[in-house]
Amino acid sequence: MSSPAPAVAPVLNDRAMILAFLRSYAWRYRGQYALGLLFLLATNLLTVAIPWLQKHVFDELTGSRSADRVHLYALAIAAAALLVIVVRTLSRVLFFNPGRTIEFRIRNDMLARLLRMSPAFFRRWPIGDLMARASDDATYVRALVGFSTIMVLNIVLAAALSLAQMVQTDAWLTLYCVLPLLLAVWVLRTGVRLAMGMMRDTQKLLGNVSNAVLESYKGIAVVQGAAVESAFIRRFEAASDAFTDLNIRGAALRTFLMPVVGAVGNLCIFLLLYIGGRHVAQGTMSVGDLAAYASYLAVLVGSLASAGWVVGVLQRGAVSLRRVWDVLELQSDLPGGDLALPDTGSGVHLQVRGLTYAHPGSGEPILRDLDLDLRPGTILGISGPVGAGKSTLVALLARLTPAPAGAITCDGMDLQQIADTDLRRALAVVPQEALLFSRSVFENIGFFDRRDQIDRARVEQAAAAAQLDSEIARMPDGYQTVVGEKGLTLSGGQRQRVQLARAFYRGFRMLILDDVLSAVDHDTEERLLAVLRAQIAARGTTAVIVSHRLSALARADHIVVLGDPAGPQRGCIVEQGRHAELLAQGGMYAHLWSVQQQHDEQEESAPSPVAIAAPVAA
Repeated sequence: MSSPAPAVAPVLNDRAMILAFLRSYAWRYRGQYALGLLFLLATNLLTVAIPWLQKHVFDELTGSRSADRVHLYALAIAAAALLVIVVRTLSRVLFFNPGRTIEFRIRNDMLARLLRMSPAFFRRWPIGDLMARASDDATYVRALVGFSTIMVLNIVLAAALSLAQMVQTDAWLTLYCVLPLLLAVWVLRTGVRLAMGMMRDTQKLLGNVSNAVLESYKGIAVVQGAAVESAFIRRFEAASDAFTDLNIRGAALRTFLMPVVGAVGNLCIFLLLYIGGRHVAQGTMSVGDLAAYASYLAVLVGSLASAGWVVGVLQRGAVSLRRVWDVLELQSDLPGGDLALPDTGSGVHLQVRGLTYAHPGSGEPILRDLDLDLRPGTILGISGPVGAGKSTLVALLARLTPAPAGAITCDGMDLQQIADTDLRRALAVVPQEALLFSRSVFENIGFFDRRDQIDRARVEQAAAAAQLDSEIARMPDGYQTVVGEKGLTLSGGQRQRVQLARAFYRGFRMLILDDVLSAVDHDTEERLLAVLRAQIAARGTTAVIVSHRLSALARADHIVVLGDPAGPQRGCIVEQGRHAELLAQGGMYAHLWSVQQQHDEQEESAPSPVAIAAPVAA
């Protein structure tokens, strides 16, 4: 499975993309790059100067001249070598540091873009592929602007300076040596073109491997419960084998190409000894010239060998830049206007008029002709069978999914036209799946503030409102207890209530709870709903509670029941009213209430496991 193209983003061509990347990220570091280039030039001038000094040492030794001058040349070589270490280190620091900063900025910008996308976007684009782009691809972009850039400049400078010295020493010998080098360049160019496509496919396949691992990890409970571990293992092995096979093909191509450079280098040494040796015998070259020429030739051949490797890094960086830029170009697929939502100090007035909605690509509406009127200080309860569209309605009310224009209004304004920052500030959504971070309970509740700015008193108040304070007190480190990724060390009910405490800490004008009380016991649920009802009445805020457990809706001011997704009233409101009114109607709500009450009574009357396991007295 290949990664999908970003259908919601305008795509620049490669040239425009590179220019945009340089303007946005690299141009601000031009001063560091310019200074690094000066140090790099100094590095190569010193590198070329060392063979020139060696030439004089050989000439002094073969000419039986003064040993003092040999000592001076030796000291000069040592000084040049030390200077090379210093200036080369400085050049690398000046090139590498901007690359790391650019990588940091790219990852932040990618996150900012992704946070503006709708949940539907993440269903279309595999999460594992996005993770590969934000990790491996961002790292290759860092190599592109740091390591690769300095290596390209170094190769160009080293090759140019060495070639100039070789021509100055013996032009005809240089011509003979350059011909096989040009042949090697042609071979490398052909191989690199083949490797480019492999690198692009390799990055895509790596995204597939990441996606297979991530999906298996996220759905591990379902995988184990359905006993389909072998199917997921086969899926991972297929993705891994495809990635491995392509890497082996790439390694085989490199294994063929790199010896070409070594063979050419050996051929050049042969030409140097054969032709250069004759020139020394004829007196047109000195032994020092021959020794210096060998050093220049080693630098040139080494540059060619490095070029073949660096070109591969450049190409991988270019492929990664395109994959990263696809994310950086994403435009939010969520609506958003510029209308300000005034803060009245109380809840919002939410109205739904004739809402009909079908998922993209589906012709059958999941919601039909919904009408709702939710005023400040009231609670709306939503119930219905699985698949009735409850979560879809929540996503529309929270503008996580775009609704038809004018179908939903907030304080008289079209929900789709309200400024995003105003809407998010007024709204708190607690989803079904608890999303906690591997940090302390304290930091998870105060997530909206920086760690050093979290208000402890507000955290404790929020935890108490969520009926969590007594349980936190029993934890090993209290509020500083680390909960693990996704709240691994907490129970389902505790995870849900930490999320609810997070909403209480942040504050809201409208609260949406999407079946977040499913794992909470009945007594805790009663206390929590009583607190929630009191806070909503005191603040005049608005709340929407979606739940399969009808006991969670009993305190709501108005309850709507959505129709059976398999029936003729799919997506419609089939019943509505207060709890007592719906029970009196004797319809779907009353039937579900009766079934749930019987289930709760059976659980309460069932003997505990301890009683069952207790031995019978003789």
